[in-house]
Amino acid sequence: MKQSNNQTILVTGGAGYIGSLTVKQLCDDGYDVVVLDSLENGHREAVDPRAQLEIVDLADLDQTEKVFEKHKIEAVIDFAAYLAVGESMENPEKYIRNNVINFIKLLHCMKRYDVRNIIKSSTASTYGNPKKESDFPLIESYQENYQPSHSALLPGKWKDKELEGEEFFQEIITYYDFFYKSIPDFALSQADITKLRIPTSVYGLTKLLDEIILEKYNRILGINWVALRYFNVCGASLDGKMGEDKPKPTTLMTLAIWSLLDKIDKLQVFGNDYPTKDGTGIRDYVHPLDLATGHISALEYLLDGNKSAVFNLGNGTGYSVFEVIKAVEIASHKKVKYEIKSRRSGDPAISFCDPRKAKNILGWRAKYNLTDMAETAWKWHSKHPEGYNGG
Repeated sequence: MKQSNNQTILVTGGAGYIGSLTVKQLCDDGYDVVVLDSLENGHREAVDPRAQLEIVDLADLDQTEKVFEKHKIEAVIDFAAYLAVGESMENPEKYIRNNVINFIKLLHCMKRYDVRNIIKSSTASTYGNPKKESDFPLIESYQENYQPSHSALLPGKWKDKELEGEEFFQEIITYYDFFYKSIPDFALSQADITKLRIPTSVYGLTKLLDEIILEKYNRILGINWVALRYFNVCGASLDGKMGEDKPKPTTLMTLAIWSLLDKIDKLQVFGNDYPTKDGTGIRDYVHPLDLATGHISALEYLLDGNKSAVFNLGNGTGYSVFEVIKAVEIASHKKVKYEIKSRRSGDPAISFCDPRKAKNILGWRAKYNLTDMAETAWKWHSKHPEGYNGG
């Protein structure tokens, strides 16, 4: 074990899937780590015993401030967010309150206690659903170059009303303005609003709004930040002791494994008639251990005094649905049963990123491939079919 370097890092959401693996890597690298997590979706068992766990909800500003008073924090890595795209469309207010308003409370604490560096867990959902083949691989400046006049939000609910597109979008902007329009520092410019029209989900919109808020905090208060946009996360720790434990996973690889463990019915494959090599959609996948090292590379980048930036974290290579299924079959020595369904509205044929900026500036690149993801995920789920509570 490395000696402490006396730098204390606060990891919000550090009892969750990616957060817990990042906490372990931080401890291995000699950092002192404080985990702030409400345990609403996180797991006490996932927190490395070398870290200090503070069971606090970011919605409670007084308790959050006490954490900052108690610990001399050098930087924050923020994983605290609701993540379910489908739920965000059914309960958008919940996602705005948690993913945006609570995030602003966290930044308030950073400002008050003079913590100047934050790594933000962001998402590929900020890119929405690019339609042109020339848009791929996705690069970090995409949102600056694409300026839509209407929102791409898919159908959802707002106060029991079925809405979509610009009408849905304006309700969300009005809700945000209710809290912050009177505070000039948080007012949204027309350029901000144009950019926020890109995501197709409320979840993606809240994450992009957080990036915009970070820009404002950096410009006005000098808080430095890195936002890491990553793609489909699959895999577990190499020893199979830490992994994904969600009641309703949505990732293809996890669902394929759950079908083998009889936790769900037959796997559904949405579309086999895409213009791809095997007819199924192609996506970028990344291992959570690669994300852990990516967050730490970004942390070191900021602690060295570098400027705020956005980076993609992905393999930069797309894998098809059938390739993911095949990887799970090889890892498990079992046959995945699936059924072909119609394409889902809005799903692109291909989506993957260009991770070269992270490689060139952070010195980061993905180490693990699809085989590694499937082998570690199978080891975790097969040994822990009920997650951490199942032993």
